[in-house]
Amino acid sequence: MCGWKSISDQTEGGLSIGYVPVEPAPRLTNARPVRWVVVVGVLWMGLLVVAIGKGSWLDTAWPGWSRAFWAAAVWGVNGLLLRYGIGPPFEVGRVPVLSLTFALLMTVFGCASYWATVQLYPEYRVEIERAALLVAVCTALSLVTATALLRLPNAGTGRYAQWFVWNWSRLTAVTYLLFLVAVVGTVLAIKRIGYIPILSGDPESLRIEFPTIGGIWYRLSMLGGVVALLAGIQVCARRASLGLWGIGLISLAMVGLYGPRFFVVLPLGAIVLIWDRVRGRIPWPALGLSFTIVVPVLAALFFVRQRDPEPLAVLGPVGLVLYGTLGEFRDLGWVLDHYEDPARLQHGETMGSVIVPILPTVAWAALGIDKDAIFARNSANILADEMGRDTGQRVGIYGELYMNFGWAGAMVGASLYGLLLGYLDRRFRHLRETGAVSASLVGLAAATTIFAQIGQLNMFTATLVSYGYPILGVAFIAARRVPRVA
Repeated sequence: MCGWKSISDQTEGGLSIGYVPVEPAPRLTNARPVRWVVVVGVLWMGLLVVAIGKGSWLDTAWPGWSRAFWAAAVWGVNGLLLRYGIGPPFEVGRVPVLSLTFALLMTVFGCASYWATVQLYPEYRVEIERAALLVAVCTALSLVTATALLRLPNAGTGRYAQWFVWNWSRLTAVTYLLFLVAVVGTVLAIKRIGYIPILSGDPESLRIEFPTIGGIWYRLSMLGGVVALLAGIQVCARRASLGLWGIGLISLAMVGLYGPRFFVVLPLGAIVLIWDRVRGRIPWPALGLSFTIVVPVLAALFFVRQRDPEPLAVLGPVGLVLYGTLGEFRDLGWVLDHYEDPARLQHGETMGSVIVPILPTVAWAALGIDKDAIFARNSANILADEMGRDTGQRVGIYGELYMNFGWAGAMVGASLYGLLLGYLDRRFRHLRETGAVSASLVGLAAATTIFAQIGQLNMFTATLVSYGYPILGVAFIAARRVPRVA
């Protein structure tokens, strides 16, 4: 049970950082560590017995079985790294724990999505087992480097004499103001587009043209995601009225009107992380129940957007859910097959698109750099051309690194990714040192980092900028520096 340290409200505008978790020293019996070893040992022994006894039969019935078995074995290693490397507590708010959980779910549901795709398109075949092995190995490397950073004394937990906290009355006012701006932007952007995509569907994938069609109004409408996050921050701090709850939900609905599910999922993911750290621990069963509810809803949105009755007719409701869930993993299998030939590797061609989102177009133009041209050379667009599709195809950071540099690049990138997980985990677990504004930024960074496993690298930096810069701007107006509480 985690204790709670209450910090009294400051004066002037209800300044507070609310409730801050104090981490107790973990207490585990000797039986629990042994149980982890036993479970993993049984897994390995079972894989070995099946491989020895049924290997010849599997060679014919399932040609990719050896890679699948190796992937399962590496997941056993990941379990041990989680227990003995990352260590308890195994909470929702632990960034490496959540990252590993997401990678495992991506593998399981991604394989199920591949199965559904094969039922729908029998001619489609990739070595999905190789994708499972890549994710398992990269997850192991990320856990190793995250563990190494977490074991360093005081890594990423510098103490400051002062830090920024929200002025809640100002934050509420700014939240309402941004909400009005987002509403105006959404109404005018939808008017320019000419229809509501989430209701009318988008079978021709015209959503990639929405930023151009909507112009500045589309960009202002995207502030709805920021408004939802700001409202969520106040909900987590027990500072939200019913009005703030309402505009938070409406803002999520507004950014969801365009079709992409990521616009809704990202703010929700950041809010879940912040809630777990500053309001109350979220039980894993509750998160699992939410997942079982959200996944069918998101799959249904995919079906509505595509307006194609064939998947439902062929697969049925359950198969449709599997088909529309984490299909990025299925495309990762295609990438591993296609770029197995070293001559096809991109050799860093997509890396420029990762950097240019950091600064606005005007700044790059002053340096003589065409931001739009460089951004267009991102992994999603390149894969769309290679696969003959109309829209960008996301395969996650491991897939993007593989298509650029092969296995070596994916493993080096996974190691760096683990350092980021470890850093964010240290920062998140020491929120009492940095205050509520940092909680907002670190929660955003953590959610973006975890979702990067199914995204693309330029989307990672673009998301941090599109949410982070507005939050910093809001903090300039609605936050205040106060002395650190010892």
